[in-house]
Amino acid sequence: MKLNLMSQAFQEGVINMSIATKRGDRGNTSLLSGERITKSDPQVEAYGVIDELNSWLGLARVKCEDADIKQIIFKVQKDLFIVAAELASLGREPKDKLKQEHLAFLEAELDSYQSDFNLSGFIVPGESEVGSLLDICRTICRRAERRTIAAEEEKDIEFSEILHSYINRLSDLIYILSRTADRRYLIDLITEKVCQVLNNEES
Repeated sequence: MKLNLMSQAFQEGVINMSIATKRGDRGNTSLLSGERITKSDPQVEAYGVIDELNSWLGLARVKCEDADIKQIIFKVQKDLFIVAAELASLGREPKDKLKQEHLAFLEAELDSYQSDFNLSGFIVPGESEVGSLLDICRTICRRAERRTIAAEEEKDIEFSEILHSYINRLSDLIYILSRTADRRYLIDLITEKVCQVLNNEES
């Protein structure tokens, strides 16, 4: 009923909403504080990469079948809106800011998952689909870190220490989740092969 009323309202012009504001047609955009800057500005690039990361994490979450990893990704995705808001701020404080609890969440999950690994040397991505998607997310997160620092250097601004720590720790967590996804895929694959062999022997 509500959906039908909404649809009718749109058709009758009662609700007039559009994502096309046309204000950015000349290559400019607005920060949260209202300043108009060019879309090539390093600050725009910084929060744009966070937006890109969030989108790729969404794809990884859709493809993932492990409830624990899906839950972590979803929590991170929500927190990335806060990260983007901080990066899009200049003359005015954002409504929400990263807090120690956001960083503590990443560190707790990182400690929990990396305890299963003896990490040494380089890993070639590509063992599993979810692991590969998370590896893409990891590299995008690293790029977000570089763009954030570049924005500070080029514009003589300074973001919070927690924000820097959060982005850095997030890339570590995504790496561990990628390795976890790869390991679980290989275990499932081996288990399936063994079951096939056993079934063939019984028949």
